[in-house]
Formats: sequence, structure tokens, C-alpha cells
Amino acid sequence: MKRSETSEKPGGSENFWEIFEACLEKYGVSDKNRPFYERHLRRWGDFRREHRSEGSTRALMEDYVGRLGRNPRYADWQVVQVLQVIQWAHGECLGEDWVREVDWFGLEEACREVTGSHEVVGAAVGIDEIVARGRDKGLSDERAEVLGQTMKVLRERQYAFRTEQTYLGWVSRFLLRSGKEGPSMPIAADAERFLSALALEDGVVVATQRQAVNALAFFFREVLGQEAVDFSAFRTARSSRRLPVVLGRDEMRALLEAMSGTTGLMAQILYGAGLRLMECVRLRVKDVDFANGLLMVRDGKGGKDRRTPLPRRLAGSLEAHLEAVRRVHVADREAGVDGVWMPGALERKAPEWGRSWEWFWVFPSQKLSTDPRSQRVRRHHQHENGLQKAVRAAAAKAGIAKKVHCHALRHSFATHLLESGRDIRTVQELLGHADVKTTQIYTHVLNQKDKVSGSPLDEL
Repeated sequence: MKRSETSEKPGGSENFWEIFEACLEKYGVSDKNRPFYERHLRRWGDFRREHRSEGSTRALMEDYVGRLGRNPRYADWQVVQVLQVIQWAHGECLGEDWVREVDWFGLEEACREVTGSHEVVGAAVGIDEIVARGRDKGLSDERAEVLGQTMKVLRERQYAFRTEQTYLGWVSRFLLRSGKEGPSMPIAADAERFLSALALEDGVVVATQRQAVNALAFFFREVLGQEAVDFSAFRTARSSRRLPVVLGRDEMRALLEAMSGTTGLMAQILYGAGLRLMECVRLRVKDVDFANGLLMVRDGKGGKDRRTPLPRRLAGSLEAHLEAVRRVHVADREAGVDGVWMPGALERKAPEWGRSWEWFWVFPSQKLSTDPRSQRVRRHHQHENGLQKAVRAAAAKAGIAKKVHCHALRHSFATHLLESGRDIRTVQELLGHADVKTTQIYTHVLNQKDKVSGSPLDEL
């Protein structure tokens, strides 16, 4: 579609498209990806024109982004792109004041689940870019610089990319909400007010607030150098105790039968080995021990390694899958593709390992992608969104009237083991829980079955 035939732009500036193209250039959006950004802008313009009588531009933006977030056709990174397009169009192109009042960092963080995927298009990946974005959001020079320093420290400490993005999101939200034009750095009292506002105004759950606490503790301790800082006097978010979603054995059988191909194999591993979603997609070839019937989970939650059973019925399927994966590995080596991403200091100490078969992904992506840190083009593991969507689709196809997600397969693994008589300490080790109290939630599921079984109506 030619621009002259497109829907109206979100404003009346004559040189709007020239300014918008300058934004795409400024934020490093490649020529290949620019049509996608322009398409996002056209669709936003259509929506705004159709609903302009229903509220302010900011309210329409929040409604529009919310709709996209609920649309299964949109991945989280695409919603982030839409946010960036709207921000650039109304802020940098049209100079509208409301843009400076929006917590764009927070909105992007709320949408972004791709942080471990290395497939974020046009994302700010360097310290200079983070500083520039901070200034664009209205942070003072000092606070924008400290945001860049936060990224620098996170990378020096070799934090996971997912953790890096999460912490940056919380720190940027904090700096914005604690007085973006402030002459000095925030203090512990500012952190307490911010954390209390999360509970009282934003209504976040306790786990989200705890994540913010961890990010701010890192910020004050590692970036601002305040070792003895204490901001414990904040209003704690209300905790809710919810039992996990657990599928019955017949439901689990129906779910797995409704899946096929690579996602079907991954779902069987989630249930058969009790893996978390990211533990599954991050499996390396060396982590599969066919001889002993084990899977090794490396650097799991809490930085711990553990062993978990490799289901015997999956051995043949997994071996056939790895034969196909080996052909991908060989093709990458012949094409001179950079080796896969390596954890910690191995990227520097043993760069040749990243090109070896042992370190290759069990579930590699079908396409190459750009590492958001090093900007090297390499093959990453499959994106977790594909498996998530496949599980939801299979649950609908199987007619399972529960909120089924990937973690429900792990919940079912633990519950079914306990039903079969496995002791809770063994299940704790297989799940990788640091505290047995976490594992005991599954005994509550079993107890609930006993407590609510039988109804007086059946005895009439």
C-alpha cells in the first residue's frame, strides 16, 4: 500500500513521514523491518480514527495496546513494537505533551516476554541507547546516565538477559515516578513510596512487588553503592493463595494427543520431566543422557543444576529429532554462522565450544537472529511463545475447560508423582525447589480432592 493511499497519520504535520523515518534511523531499525513499523502506524491510525470520540489519545492507546496483548496472533515483542511506534509518532513526530507523562518503560516491560529470545527487533541494546531513551522519556541527564550505569553493572555481573531487562524496567519506572527532573538521586524513602504505590494504586500481586524490591535493592546496593540501605517500611501487596492448575491423567493424555511435531515433543518433556518452560527451550545436546535415562537442567531457577528423568517412551522420538537437528548444526558450520550463545565467561574463554555439537540447542530456532548484546547473527533456541500457543490451542482442541498453560504440565508432573506414592523430598529434588514448603502446595491439591469428594446429594 502506498503512503498516499494509507489511512490518515496521527496528526497534521506535513513532514510527518520524514520525521518518523528519522526516528527509525535513530533507533536502529533496519531497512528490512521498517515496513512492519509503518504497518503498525497505519493500523494505529485506523483504530484512532474509528474510536476518536471515545476518549483521549492516551486512553485510546492503552485500550489499543490492551487489545493487542489479548490477541493470540500478536507476540509480546510485536506489542512492544507497537508501543514504540505510538511513542515515536506522537512524541518525537508530533510533540504531544501527554507522551511525556506515560511510563513507556513500564508498559514495554509489562508486554515483553521475549527477553530471553534474542529476537527483539529494533530494541535498544547498548548503554548509549539506554541513556538516550531515558532522556527522551524526560529523565534528567544525571538520572539517564545512572540508568545506563545500571545496564553496565548488570552486564559486568553477567546477569541473565531476562533479568537485565526486568531490572532495567523497574529501575527506569522508579526513576520516572520518583521525580524524573530531580536534582539528585532518589533515597530509600522514595523507594518505599514507589513500592507502596505499586500495592495501593497499581494493585500488583505480591510476586510482582517482590520482583520490584529485588530490582531496587540491586540498584541501591550495586549502582548507587549504598550497602546499608533499608526500605522495608512499605505497604506490602496483598498475597493470594491459589492452588495450581492440575490436569487429570485423562486430560493430560488428551492434551498430548492433540499435539504433534516439535511442540508436541517439547510438551511431553515438560510433563514427563517436570521442566519449566525456559528450562525446556534452553536444553543443550549435552544435557540429554540417553544411557542413564536422564535430563540435566543447567543453571535453573536460583542458579542450580539438577537431574530429572528422561521418559523412556521419548527416547526414540528424541533421538530422531536430534538427527534432524544435527543437519541444521552441520549446515550452520558450513555456512560460517557464529556459534550459539554461551553462558558466563565461556563466550570469552572457550569461543570454539559455541560451534560444537555438544553445546548446540536441542530445540533450535528455524531462523537466525541477532544477539541483542553482541549484535552477532547466530542461531538461538526456539521462542517460548510458540510452545505456549501450541499448548493453549491443544487444550482448546481437546475440550479441556481449564486455564491450561505450560506450567500446568509441571504442576501435573508433581501431583501425579505424589499420587503414585513418591515421597515429597524426591519430588522436591526433581522440581528443583529450594524449600520443601514450595513443594507442599501439591499435597494441598491432593488433600483438597479428599476433602471435597462426595456430596450429600449423591446419598439421597
